[in-house]
Amino acid sequence: MSIRVEPDMVERTAATFGSGTLIGYHTDLGVRIVTVDPVIESDGTMTITGVSGTLMDALAVDPRATIVWQPTVRHGWTLVVDGLARPTGSDAIVVETTSAMLHRPSSHSDGPAWEWPERDD
Repeated sequence: MSIRVEPDMVERTAATFGSGTLIGYHTDLGVRIVTVDPVIESDGTMTITGVSGTLMDALAVDPRATIVWQPTVRHGWTLVVDGLARPTGSDAIVVETTSAMLHRPSSHSDGPAWEWPERDD
């Protein structure tokens, strides 16, 4: 079960979750991850600090990145955002959202229904 999240709703949607997990792929070392608290703009662009080491090296070679926010309740929704990362400093990146969705397997359909956070506009 998946629900598309438009880039202009990523900020509001992610605010209903806790910290996320940034995932990149290093060609020699495999998957690299770090827990993150992105600053998300209204267009879905995310600024993330505290990225270093092999994850920063991985994103320099392959800018594709995924950020996953796990459910905060049993059988709740997972927010998955794919994007392209570019370094903006020694430990900072900006990720441009290319796609985003809420997901949970059908076996978790007994969990809570998704309710969109209110918009200001």
